[in-house]
Amino acid sequence: MRLYLLPFLFCCVLISSCAYQAVPSPSPSVSESKRLLMVQAHLLLGQWELAKKQLDQVRMADQDRDYWRLVSLYWLSVGSHDRALAVHNKALQKYPDDDFIWNNYGVLLGLKQRWLEACDAFEKADKSSFLKRQSVQINLSRCAIRQNQVNLAGNYLKQAKEIADLPLIGLMTELNLVLIQGTNDKARLIFNNIQADKEIARGSVHFDEYNCLSRHLIARETDPTLYSLASNFTCLHGSRY
Repeated sequence: MRLYLLPFLFCCVLISSCAYQAVPSPSPSVSESKRLLMVQAHLLLGQWELAKKQLDQVRMADQDRDYWRLVSLYWLSVGSHDRALAVHNKALQKYPDDDFIWNNYGVLLGLKQRWLEACDAFEKADKSSFLKRQSVQINLSRCAIRQNQVNLAGNYLKQAKEIADLPLIGLMTELNLVLIQGTNDKARLIFNNIQADKEIARGSVHFDEYNCLSRHLIARETDPTLYSLASNFTCLHGSRY
């Protein structure tokens, strides 16, 4: 082979090897809808840091209604109330008719013991909702109990029970209501249902309310003549909302 051809052959081999060199495939991008589903899962599992990490990666152009629902829920869940208030206010400026955000905003105001504003937020959540939301009806029932509107509280709670079986907070709301009405036998049945989830009740944010209801029920069963009539008693005063 002639020597002057060697440089040409070397270049051909080099170009050929480069052409067949493995190129790393780009990492698959996560769609924003999938990312928000991941955030929702993290929040349900109490994985706050993981939820925040995913929320921070949502592009501003993709920060829609679902994003603001989740970011407001995140700040409500981590207990940063001042930050949560600011986020909820911003979310409501963008989506003033969102029942989910209004309901959580009411819970947040209740945590700060701003009861009248909280109840107003729950009413706005109810009016903004196309379908009745059980948590909203329970919160409205608790508002009515605080305002000594027993019949109204019963109506809201009835609507909540028509949607689904009552969760723990709903059962405690119902127990509080029937104790006010003086129906101790029904109160015992409800309390038995709560005790079936005693460990959940003990670990909940409504533990003080659970203890209060327990004490009052036992006192009424011990001396039923003393508590035979309806009253304006409530265990909600020590509750978070």
